[in-house]
Amino acid sequence: MKAVKAAGIDTIVDCTTADLGRDIQLLQDVSRRSGVHIVATTGHWLTPTPSFEARTAQELADFFTLEIERGIEDSGVKAGVIKAASEGDRMTPFQENVFRAAARASKKTGVPVTTHSDARHRGGEQQATIFEQEGLDPSRVCIGHSDESSDFDYLAGLARRGYTLGFDHLFYGLPSMGAGSNGIPTWQARADRLKQLIDAGLNGRIFLATDWMFALTIAPTGTLDVLKQRNPAGGLFNVQNTIPYLLRAGVTEEQIRMITVDNPRAFFAQG
Repeated sequence: MKAVKAAGIDTIVDCTTADLGRDIQLLQDVSRRSGVHIVATTGHWLTPTPSFEARTAQELADFFTLEIERGIEDSGVKAGVIKAASEGDRMTPFQENVFRAAARASKKTGVPVTTHSDARHRGGEQQATIFEQEGLDPSRVCIGHSDESSDFDYLAGLARRGYTLGFDHLFYGLPSMGAGSNGIPTWQARADRLKQLIDAGLNGRIFLATDWMFALTIAPTGTLDVLKQRNPAGGLFNVQNTIPYLLRAGVTEEQIRMITVDNPRAFFAQG
């Protein structure tokens, strides 16, 4: 995190929810020692525990709201974003409840929503449908992992509906991550698609981010060591690779600032 700070990154969003092992005291300690501001998350990821699965959408919304308005556990830290996740071409009933709960909590508190989406199955569209059924303003939502799709019409369609596209998986486009096979786009192809969206005037609906893991609670021991070998740049992948590539391709410094600073600042300012 000190290396991140030295590279000019002042704030990160930690999307670890309670069910994934969120440790709010650890986040506080790391933030204080590194000087990096960390936005903590409420919400839920893909697979429920029995205690979460038993809750209705409204009960989940009440829990998310509690962590936003009162704070997480007894830390005094209030969640600054709501996470919701779905995978494949359809949601489970529990996942649908989480999305409805996220929308309701966002409408009540003003805190925005970020999602885990399966872009290769156009998952953002199903997410958008539920948000719109719940009456949530699309500008309050980031559809995460959108760069997993190479479908310009899919991406532009969501952006034109008012959703923000999270381009946060570019490092998965490295050959060492299996890119170039099995339909996984390379990081250069993802960056080219990002530029195409910028050229279409949609740069106000993009976040350039890095969904990197500093620790893992949902994978076998040693997984993080393998990931570090495959992506030595870690959380600085975009700083070292994507941004220089975009600048060489003709994206301006002003446009880079918009997708890395201005857009997220506006996104979180309303919360």
